[in-house]
Amino acid sequence: LGKGWAYFVEQNGFKDVLDGYASQVQEKSSCASHNTLNLANTKNSRGLAVTGVGPIVCARHNLTHPSSVGDLQKGERYVNMDYLFFSMLQHSGDVLTLNILYDITCQWSKHLWERMSHYPSQIHLLGDRKTFTFVVPKLHLPAHIVACQTSFSLNLIKGMARTDGEAIERGWSNMNPVATSTHEMGPGSRHDILDDHFGDWNWRKVANLGMDYTQTIPSPLTI
Repeated sequence: LGKGWAYFVEQNGFKDVLDGYASQVQEKSSCASHNTLNLANTKNSRGLAVTGVGPIVCARHNLTHPSSVGDLQKGERYVNMDYLFFSMLQHSGDVLTLNILYDITCQWSKHLWERMSHYPSQIHLLGDRKTFTFVVPKLHLPAHIVACQTSFSLNLIKGMARTDGEAIERGWSNMNPVATSTHEMGPGSRHDILDDHFGDWNWRKVANLGMDYTQTIPSPLTI
């Protein structure tokens, strides 16, 4: 109902880009054999309008970003994830340093800015004030070739070494059960329900931050 006002991106612009790149052949991985990448064009989607969703999530606080969730039709194709990424950046404001984590970032980031130039101007990143560093979450990194394990390691990024980058994986434990209700819904009802659940997840995370900190941060010394 909100047409991009909550977590799902505005659908008309999203579908226009997907339709324009429907025949795009996914580049094969030059790293390890990443199923997310190599099977994007072969995933069985017969009879399915959607095979899943792709969200953009804060790696530090595990919060879903607004206007950064979209449907997937054949796995995580570049065009889908590109659009969600650039949509999120439209709301990044004055944040100048962004560390981007993705399990196949070694491949996805290669020609990212070149691909952006072919997309509609309304999702282009304006200006060059932002600094981007592309890294791979720690659980996924050992599956990459040795060169990627050094080039895309969180342990080598200032201020990020203690971050595992796997926040998005933890969120699926909350969202996956919703699929039993949404898999037969129409697109509008499905998006509204998922928006509600993403919002509830964010609200509960914020409401419990104080409790989480008191459990993880040592008590101050008594003088």
